Amino acid sequence: MSRQAPQSAQKNDKKAPPPPPPQKGPKPFNAEDYAKPPHLTKEEVLEVKQAFDIFDNDGSGSIDPQELREAFEASGIKTYHNKFIYQVLGELDTDNSGGIDFEEFLHLATAKVSDKDTREQIQKVFNLYDWNKEGRVTWDELKRVAQDLGEEMTDEEIQHMFKKADLDDDGFVTFDDFYNLMTQKEYGKQ
Repeated sequence: MSRQAPQSAQKNDKKAPPPPPPQKGPKPFNAEDYAKPPHLTKEEVLEVKQAFDIFDNDGSGSIDPQELREAFEASGIKTYHNKFIYQVLGELDTDNSGGIDFEEFLHLATAKVSDKDTREQIQKVFNLYDWNKEGRVTWDELKRVAQDLGEEMTDEEIQHMFKKADLDDDGFVTFDDFYNLMTQKEYGKQ
């Protein structure tokens, strides 16, 4: 006759399950990690993250040279030489990782316009959005830019963005509106 150990002893012999393996890949995105009220709210961080995700086509968490080229071309800027792409990348890639991560992108998106950014340089950017070359951006032009960038926005979202940019509430985003918006001291302040 074989003797069996009491059930309570058998339970103690069982090993606890091993801890789950550490997660591989980037940690889940949390906007609160980047929000710095009152200068940058969680909602503003999420808006910048949406823009970042448009450029980060493969979802790797970094904008690589090919994705950067595609972003420029989607904006109507032809990049004939790799040198241009790598110059831009070199200026923005502060940790020399070979790509632009979200933190670097956020810094770019929320940086103050410096004194070296002249009115002429801001005019060049404005001209990219002014498809009709009338000196003002209409709601339809803003919608076209959003579509060209692959942004899936409702008309209501585009209208909200348009109203935020139309600082003098005249129904158009003029260069003065755009310039004033771009030279704000901090992102999101009006």
